Amino acid sequence: MKAEFVRFLSIVAMFAGVSQVSAETIAIIGTGNVGSALGSRFAELGHEIIYGSREPSREDVQALVARTGDNASAMQPADAARGADIVVVAVPFATVEAAVKSLGDLSGKIILDPTNAVRRDENGIRYHAAETSVGEMIQGWAPNARVVKAFNTLSSETMADPSSAGGTVTIPIVGNDPEAKAVVSGLVTGIGFDVVDMGTIESAHALEQMLIVRGNAGVLGKPFNYYFRPVPAAQ
Repeated sequence: MKAEFVRFLSIVAMFAGVSQVSAETIAIIGTGNVGSALGSRFAELGHEIIYGSREPSREDVQALVARTGDNASAMQPADAARGADIVVVAVPFATVEAAVKSLGDLSGKIILDPTNAVRRDENGIRYHAAETSVGEMIQGWAPNARVVKAFNTLSSETMADPSSAGGTVTIPIVGNDPEAKAVVSGLVTGIGFDVVDMGTIESAHALEQMLIVRGNAGVLGKPFNYYFRPVPAAQ
């Protein structure tokens, strides 16, 4: 499916109230816990998944491809991104810049950013490790791409199995492009989560702080997931 058709579908979805918008090809850059979880879940929705790995023939990468299903493959990151409508950057914060800049021209593509700029002290307490946010940085490195931050406020285990949370989990998203956010919202709801739009990419810093708060609560023995209860309509 061409990127223009994806944008057309997202516009239709926004006006028709449809929550799930389909994109034919999703590149997952990174094959760790987050990339594996999201790639497998998005494949369940019928999307073609291309894992981007510097060693696509490695045994564990090929095992991930096999688990993901018949409509999955692995190749070098730049090759994976080139043919994709959506590019998920699922690599550690320390390697995000190099990864994004290695992918070539990302103009017009939706970049889904589930990463966090965090560091930990000797006790495991998290702190923010950047003046802005990864989402804003990616938008700066790829100014003509459509960056949407999402899936950064929960664990990969919950991504893989939303029912393990014991109740509804809300995924906050931010980004500058309403059409791109509509597409990502379809992915979020399609795999079993609620979604709430929290504004432009400048608010990505707040979403990364949400991960820090959640992670530190877990370290202190009070783990939780986010659920935002909608305000009832005025009577």
